Amino acid sequence: MHFLISLFVNAVLVLMAAYITPGIKIRSFGAALWISFLLAILDPTIGWLLTGLLHIATLGLFWLLGIGFILRFVAFVIVIRIIEGLVGGFKTQGFGNALAFAIVLAVLGTIVHHLLAPGGVVYPNELPMAYMTL
Repeated sequence: MHFLISLFVNAVLVLMAAYITPGIKIRSFGAALWISFLLAILDPTIGWLLTGLLHIATLGLFWLLGIGFILRFVAFVIVIRIIEGLVGGFKTQGFGNALAFAIVLAVLGTIVHHLLAPGGVVYPNELPMAYMTL
């Protein structure tokens, strides 16, 4: 039940992020649900693998400098671009717009996380998916 609620919350966040970010088009709420589902599946799997490969490609320099989150955002954008190819009602206009979409989605997910956290203590299974992706 919690997964379905998180999926709907994340779909609303995806629609809000698309509305805020220029160059991102989502045709319907159904497409947003599909995007949310694919983010929940692909980001922890493919995103994790891409992040590892990017760390290896940069010889761990970003990790050593403490800015490894940049590679995580790049991996998240690549996952978003993959999802764009899988969902017909989802279009991004370039890597930069997809990066802006990822940042806005992360910020919105963080805000929702802090609004919904009971007493400030949140366990991993209680996080919205948008927050979990980053």
